[in-house]
Amino acid sequence: MSMSVSGFGTGNSSYTGMNTGNKRYKVAEEAVLADVMAEEAMMSPEQKMMYELLGGREAHMKNMMRNYNSDGDYVGPGGIIVPGMHHGKDGSVDRSTWQQLINVSDDARQKMFNNVKREFIQENGISNGDTTKRSQIFREYQLSVKKEDRAKGTWTLQQYEGQYCSAMYAAVKAANPNWQPGQPFDSNIIDSVTRESVENQLVKSGNTFVKKTSAGSTLDVQV
Repeated sequence: MSMSVSGFGTGNSSYTGMNTGNKRYKVAEEAVLADVMAEEAMMSPEQKMMYELLGGREAHMKNMMRNYNSDGDYVGPGGIIVPGMHHGKDGSVDRSTWQQLINVSDDARQKMFNNVKREFIQENGISNGDTTKRSQIFREYQLSVKKEDRAKGTWTLQQYEGQYCSAMYAAVKAANPNWQPGQPFDSNIIDSVTRESVENQLVKSGNTFVKKTSAGSTLDVQV
């Protein structure tokens, strides 16, 4: 809920050097102003004086506004978040609005498949947050599509990513039932696993993909 703005400790507007009518200010106001006012109310007289000397609420709000672009999209410090990828404060936006399967380009899916295969071989089937390049692939994809498709497309690409990894795991286990993730394996085993061979076995089930069984029904393998 948007709140009216009053000057700190007065009741008169003190936002003399800031445009409070633009989208950047409006979303910052809705997101943080109530918390800012609560903090102000708890300040001691000495803290209030220092707060005003440092610019007071106007300076605080200007700092918060740096987290938003001119369209009111949350982009985080330094623009680290791609516009359209923020899911609300504490992830509170209804997940059903973005956890949806949509069409993702062959190019993006192939890049993700190639990365999964490279990392599966490199890390012997274990996900390694220190070496993965998946974030770059997701960001490149996000910037290649319109803003309203970015979150849904990223969700979809994540579902493909999980299925690619599951197929490689299954191939290695089929060749060596005693193999465990982290143990070396013959990388030639997964040469038969291609993006097309994996995707041809998938069907949609709600907001995920599941693998078809040999009988044509589906096996609920969520990732």
